Amino acid sequence: MVYPAAMKSPIDHPALRQRAARSAVRKAVGRLFVSRVTHRAGGTSARVLFDGEYYDVNGFELTALKAGSTPAELGLYPAASPADGTF
Repeated sequence: MVYPAAMKSPIDHPALRQRAARSAVRKAVGRLFVSRVTHRAGGTSARVLFDGEYYDVNGFELTALKAGSTPAELGLYPAASPADGTF
């Protein structure tokens, strides 16, 4: 099969790249559970469970996680776990 000059392989097709990106987001969002959301005058805060670790996040970080980002990509560190009694 001959591909146009801009496409090096079938994977370079825009529709396939978009499907791969959507799949990655679906996988990341499937690992996210929002356990608590608090709305205050200063903004939104939430505690989320991602791959077995709890994270305290602000509204921007929560939106990014829901869009498919990972805590590592956002520079987040796990919060104290509920088992520690600090939930």
